[in-house]
Amino acid sequence: MMMRFTIALLATTAAALAGPYPGAPNTQGVTTDAIGKDSPLFVSWAKGHVDYVWGTNVSSSWRTPAKAYGKATEDVMDIVCLGDNGKITMYFPHPIKDGAGVDFAVFENSFSITPTGFFELAFVEVSSDGVNFFRFPSDSLTQAVTNSIDPTNVSGLAGKYPAGYGTPFDLAVLAASPLLDKGNIRFVRLIDILGNGSAKDSSGDPIYDPYPNTGSAGFDLDAIGVIHQNDGDFRMLESVVAGASIQLIWESNPGTSYRVERSLGSLSNWQPVQVVPGVTTGGSTALSAPVPAGESACFWRVVGVE
Repeated sequence: MMMRFTIALLATTAAALAGPYPGAPNTQGVTTDAIGKDSPLFVSWAKGHVDYVWGTNVSSSWRTPAKAYGKATEDVMDIVCLGDNGKITMYFPHPIKDGAGVDFAVFENSFSITPTGFFELAFVEVSSDGVNFFRFPSDSLTQAVTNSIDPTNVSGLAGKYPAGYGTPFDLAVLAASPLLDKGNIRFVRLIDILGNGSAKDSSGDPIYDPYPNTGSAGFDLDAIGVIHQNDGDFRMLESVVAGASIQLIWESNPGTSYRVERSLGSLSNWQPVQVVPGVTTGGSTALSAPVPAGESACFWRVVGVE
């Protein structure tokens, strides 16, 4: 009797154990940091993409990046599939900034078998210049390939929550670097994790998720919602008059268009010169414009018009 009681007690204790991280939403007794798609926290959504490199095992019908533009839908068909080891880089109407608490959330189309689920994971990286990307630290405590992941065993990876719920990310956890302006994050990159353990978390431990899959393998991006947005003034980086023209270079976001204006003789009569879309490959945009002949003073400004 004593032996049977001891075995039953150990089995019950092991079944009750869970990982140290937030778990699935709408689960009794479980703390979650998942954010619903209709949360008033969101002020904007990803507007476009810079690059999309699909991986293996993804059919052409799932290769439409525009399905990840705008608000999360909870429609499991309204996604772009990365495929095994695929990646995509998204941009926004305004840069994301580091504010109080989490700053943005990534939505996938996973389905939950509460408190676990069929969750396909991805690394998340951010960049302020489109060249230098910084990866969020991650931890995976899942021990083997499985079709049912406990989200309390996963941290710092996108895709740990079911459709309609975003996985949040806080820019404050990233190490400071002169190559990263946390107040002007213009790009977010998602990189699919091959779930066979070949990909490693920040500690060098293997990451497992459902594997293998075909047709729509890998991470399925629904949307990226912005919580803290930098909608303040942008910087004029350079203005140089050379002969009969002026070269203007300003800090820009690829999701916004900019109207260059000039005023002759005063700061009160602004006239449009040209509308220019923000360059999609970096954090600045340039325009060379003619300077009117014979004017004693010519003033220039750049206005964001989305």
